[in-house]
Amino acid sequence: MVDEYGNETGDFVSSTINPSPVSWSRGELIFQVFCLSLIMVIGIIGNGLVIVSVIISRQLRTVTNVYVVNLAVTDLLTVLNMPWTIVAMLSDRNGWPLVDWLCVFTAGCLIVCVASSIYTLAMIAISRLLVVTRLRGGDKALPFKRYWIITALIFIWSISIFMASIPAIFGVGQLGYDTRYSSCTWVSSDPKSSTYSAILAAVLYPVPLVVIVTCYLIIFRHFHKHTEKMMCNANANTNSATSSTNGQQTSRNAWTAGQKGSMQHRLNKMNIKVTRNLFYMVVMYAICMTPFGICLLATGTGSIKATPYAAVILMMNSCINPLIYAVKHPHFKGVFKSILTCRLKSIADRPYDIRNT
Repeated sequence: MVDEYGNETGDFVSSTINPSPVSWSRGELIFQVFCLSLIMVIGIIGNGLVIVSVIISRQLRTVTNVYVVNLAVTDLLTVLNMPWTIVAMLSDRNGWPLVDWLCVFTAGCLIVCVASSIYTLAMIAISRLLVVTRLRGGDKALPFKRYWIITALIFIWSISIFMASIPAIFGVGQLGYDTRYSSCTWVSSDPKSSTYSAILAAVLYPVPLVVIVTCYLIIFRHFHKHTEKMMCNANANTNSATSSTNGQQTSRNAWTAGQKGSMQHRLNKMNIKVTRNLFYMVVMYAICMTPFGICLLATGTGSIKATPYAAVILMMNSCINPLIYAVKHPHFKGVFKSILTCRLKSIADRPYDIRNT
């Protein structure tokens, strides 16, 4: 050994601290920029429509839609920061061409928005679980209380901002321009970059996803049992009405029971429809998030090359949710159509100050 720091060890340290940049062909670069630009346009229009729809339609001002609006806000912030992501990609190996703080801000905003999205979906799942399975108090139920909603939103944004602040607070990782991927994220040349990637992957993927999946499994199990119970009650009421000798009273009781059963059936059907639509959002987020989460944890050459494409798939989630509302949610669909065709008067439950427009 020539000296204490041999050439082989030195080369290893150099390659770890200064990872070789990922090279893309011109076609790959154009494809990624095109995808991000398309996501940006659809995301701005779609999420803007969601926010405006809840503002101008009283029927859409529900507790669940508070979280839907929060999700739309995070998605809108994500796509509004995409121009800087595109600038970083087009800068190639010349480095970040603008002021450094803008790249750091873009990276932090991206992490905050991704974290806020997944934890908002987790809070939606918890809220639906409480509403559907246990609580029957209407406006007095816990998910409908103002302090519950405010606390939930504070928690969502606090943990999201905390995740983006870990490099500044604990010195784990560094936000800014990453020369490996030509992007404004966390710097892969930082010695603790892999640790920060592992923290993000653990906190933003398996933990909330387990909560979401567990909540929806319990919800669907409850719906199944509730449907079976309603069918049994309906059969019991029918048999009771047939065997009773007091015709007039029995007819009245049967009619009352039938009305209650019909109302419960409609309520149960509505809850199932709302929960199913929200579940679609969760499935799409899992599909979009999974490739990126795998790339964060994997260390092979293939995962490094695939990371930018996984990031594009993750960004797609920012424009998918409004499309789900437009297709699956009848009232959102109607309000979207009224806004796009400039027929606000067709929205019957719009606020008074919009009725005369």
